[in-house]
Amino acid sequence: MTLRRALTAAAIAPVLLALGACSGSVSVGGGGYDPADVADQVQKAQQDVTPDLDVSDASCPDDSDPEKGASIECTVTIEGVEAPYTVTFTTVTDDDVKFDIAPAQAIISTDKVVDYLLQQATDQGLADAEADCGDDAVIVQDPDTTFGCTLLFGDDSQDVTLRVKDLDGTVSLES
Repeated sequence: MTLRRALTAAAIAPVLLALGACSGSVSVGGGGYDPADVADQVQKAQQDVTPDLDVSDASCPDDSDPEKGASIECTVTIEGVEAPYTVTFTTVTDDDVKFDIAPAQAIISTDKVVDYLLQQATDQGLADAEADCGDDAVIVQDPDTTFGCTLLFGDDSQDVTLRVKDLDGTVSLES
């Protein structure tokens, strides 16, 4: 059985690292909107989801007059890879700004993709396979895009293409 043939019937698997949608709030106390406060909450929310990874350098644009329903794009760095988040303001008063935080792209664990590929290989009788999806700890991509990994088994190798299905980080093998 060839490697290519072995993995063509693989299932879909979620391999996400994103925090999903969550909410936050900052008190403005008449001092105006502070993007650093919002960025801190985006970073903390991601750290809660990925406590074993280095999450740093969160930033949000300076928007001194947020409006209910408006959105801004913030970023956070996960293990050296920049990940975008959409922050949507849900309540804006003189004393408080409430918002929802959601990833703007799928954030996918490279280790989880490797585990997924190895499980697929094992299920197809290729128990000694190895997989390589690059050096980055996370992959950040839009839904309905693809990325590649390499599956190694003995002297054989197979380049595999995975499709990002949604913002939740679900991926599937391309046939």
